[in-house]
Amino acid sequence: MSATDSSRPRSDKNGSERAEQLAGLIMALARREGMKAGDRLVEQRLADALDLSRAPIRLGLKALEAAGLARGEPHRGFVLAKNPTSGAAQPALAAVRRGEQVYTAIAGDVLASRLPADVTEAELLRRYDLSRAELQRLLDRIAAEGWIARLPGYGWRFAETVSSPEAQAQAKAFRAVIEPAAIAQPGFALPQEVITRLRERQQRVFDGEIEKMTIGEIFHSGCEFHEEIIRGTGNPFFLEALKRVNSIRRLFAYRSFADRDGMRRHVREHLRLLDVLEARRYSEAADLMARHLQRPLVAGVS
Repeated sequence: MSATDSSRPRSDKNGSERAEQLAGLIMALARREGMKAGDRLVEQRLADALDLSRAPIRLGLKALEAAGLARGEPHRGFVLAKNPTSGAAQPALAAVRRGEQVYTAIAGDVLASRLPADVTEAELLRRYDLSRAELQRLLDRIAAEGWIARLPGYGWRFAETVSSPEAQAQAKAFRAVIEPAAIAQPGFALPQEVITRLRERQQRVFDGEIEKMTIGEIFHSGCEFHEEIIRGTGNPFFLEALKRVNSIRRLFAYRSFADRDGMRRHVREHLRLLDVLEARRYSEAADLMARHLQRPLVAGVS
């Protein structure tokens, strides 16, 4: 057997794992959005929500179809065949939960200085009992978030600044400036459908879904809320700045998400903010946002 032939099973396995991971991400998003069997899975909307191109989204949709969780329909594309909360959907979500658990473990070890600044992939594989494909996905994700970088050769280096108290305070201070300022911009406006969608999602979280969500899902929900609001400026520089600080802030969040009651209070403030935005009382909304971001209830959750 040639070297090329011997490598094919591993490539096939990695491709299968990638498809399963993408399928799980789509199902996790469908669950967060309260989708039901029969709802359309729109490629571009999924790509935008998951910050991916349409090609991997198609790969995930095909994996869902193979698992009986989605089906193609004429003139509609893919639709959900099973509810995301059903027992049938749980295997698809397992890969996402597994990745989230290991991500949380790595973040905790970095924050507690249980990992050296420089690490090799071999060390991470052993420590977290990962396949190489699983590790590569995690490293790609962490590198994109800005708290690890590849060294020349085979090693990786964790950034020192992102886990420091100073960096956390700086991220909070930056958000406290740009987010209220965004709402106060001339021409700021949120379409009614955006407000309605955000309210429905936040209400589901407040009504009990928070108890079922992973730390990553809670963090993503909060980021999505604030990014959708800042999008109302129509100024891409505001949005890109917030996305950047949110990618760094994720590391802090894994240290401080145990207080579900505190997070529920934060969600209540989100709902109040939506009411004021809907009434177009933007000056009041900017003040509410400033107070919301200054609250020390649960660091990193705003």
